[in-house]
Amino acid sequence: MKPAQIQLARRRLTLGILNVGFWVLAACGGLCWLVMCRLDPPKMGLLIAISLGVIAAQAVFDFVGGVTLMPGPRPSGMRFLRGWLRGVLGHTLILVGVGIVSAISLRFTGGFGAGILFGTLALTLGRRHLLRVIGGGATTELAHDGEPILTAALSDPAFTGGIVGIGDRARSLMPESWMHALPKPELAAESSRRQWQIANSQPARSLLLILLWNMLGTFIGTHVFQLAARPPAAALFGHACWMTLWAFASLLVLPALSRKAVLAADRAAADSGNAPRAWITRFPEIIGEDGSPSAVAQTIFYPVPSAEIRLRRLTQRPAGFVPGNLARNNLYYSWATFTLLGRAVHCNVGRPALWVFPPSA
Repeated sequence: MKPAQIQLARRRLTLGILNVGFWVLAACGGLCWLVMCRLDPPKMGLLIAISLGVIAAQAVFDFVGGVTLMPGPRPSGMRFLRGWLRGVLGHTLILVGVGIVSAISLRFTGGFGAGILFGTLALTLGRRHLLRVIGGGATTELAHDGEPILTAALSDPAFTGGIVGIGDRARSLMPESWMHALPKPELAAESSRRQWQIANSQPARSLLLILLWNMLGTFIGTHVFQLAARPPAAALFGHACWMTLWAFASLLVLPALSRKAVLAADRAAADSGNAPRAWITRFPEIIGEDGSPSAVAQTIFYPVPSAEIRLRRLTQRPAGFVPGNLARNNLYYSWATFTLLGRAVHCNVGRPALWVFPPSA
């Protein structure tokens, strides 16, 4: 990466830390308030006002991430505003739907687990369509090297797509620009990485583990804060605050587990004869980040290892269980837990298409 790209990546990391830290502190304050005002729970009108305040506060971080700290060519203020308004409207409607489903789940099951299960499955089935609604990128199906794949035309340079669906219906989704701009050997290397993930049920495995993680979180929060015994508005407020803290915990825990999947896919590409070295070297310039020299920062903030680490580990075959792309996928699936934290991290703040498909390898 060039010095300017490295500096921009550091500034975006700082922005992400501030954004996530802001909501973590707000969630802590919300839970304290909920416990202290047990006899006078917050009313629905106050919760609506809080929701509008949440949108306004996040808009400040989004503007900085989507305009000021965007890689060039940076969008104009009006262009950013049009895309951001579309994304925020779609994302807000999803969260409203999640809130309704969560309230129904609490009413009939005494907890939020059924709502998270339903929301996660809906997000899985609708991810391709949400990319069009929120990110403005319609997908097209085509054949590449004899395999059906999807492509999407989006202007964000860090959009990497990912894998859509699970099981036999899983498809690789790639930026349309890659099909024309990347050298064929590098495109073949990335295609083989994704086909290995599909063939080894990595999407289904990561989805199941993410669902279990979030179900565990809501079970703990519901019982610790006795949410089932509270009025619906107060219970939903407490659920949102607690799952924000649980999502924060996932930001600290899941990246270390996700890196194994990246390294395993790299090795699979090499074993298939599609030498991935050139692609691994290019990848940091595409997504605008390349890990961190600090081992602590690398462990916590970067589920995609640096190019240096990936190249060094390319000759090694990862041993044991490979859990899949947990960290970046959970940014998307955390929507089902009624939290905003998934779009506050450094890789996607202010970039609606990346709310649906955060940069991943």
